[in-house]
Amino acid sequence: MSVICFGASAIKALEVAARDLFFVEPGHPVEPRTFEVLHVANARAYALSYAGGDLTPEAVEALRQEYRQAQADPTPYSAGELLDMLHSLTYNCQSNGGTFALEGDEEQARRRLMQSVAFEVMVEGGPTVPVADFGNIRRVNFDLYEITTRNPREGSRARMYLMDGNKPHPHEGFITDQPWEAFTKLWEMHDDCAAHWLEGYERDLAEQARRLGII
Repeated sequence: MSVICFGASAIKALEVAARDLFFVEPGHPVEPRTFEVLHVANARAYALSYAGGDLTPEAVEALRQEYRQAQADPTPYSAGELLDMLHSLTYNCQSNGGTFALEGDEEQARRRLMQSVAFEVMVEGGPTVPVADFGNIRRVNFDLYEITTRNPREGSRARMYLMDGNKPHPHEGFITDQPWEAFTKLWEMHDDCAAHWLEGYERDLAEQARRLGII
């Protein structure tokens, strides 16, 4: 993979688009600091990939100041386009070596942003909306929300993710009339499936290395 550095003005444009959809204020689920955090994480992933090391505290503070002073690019985004851009930005917050530059409260803030935008994208009886690699959501009707690992971006080839014993995750197809509950289950499902996938990937790499006599 390669890491693209978005730049402060480009990320500021995403904040402007989000403000057109919902409140982006301190104390709300999505705060202005979330976008500043994404700017730093993107730059950190780029530095880890190409600059030979992590950002210094001075560099982090400089990036924060840069974001606060930046003017947004004059690019209008629909809710769907904003969600796509946030997926791209998330991808570019991971270094070539596999380090994801967000954790703890910062990752929770990113997740609240993703689900807030996804909620605005959903329409009653409409298509499934991607939220995470192993988490997607659909508004079945006015009252109900359904989650799945089937990625709508794969079209007719979309399949649910199967875990040990070729069984789907217990939350696969979960339906509720509480959107907050749907997103909570969605992130639980994503985390479990991502960990399962990574375990299998590392196991396959080790087996390939043994066959090649590397280990």
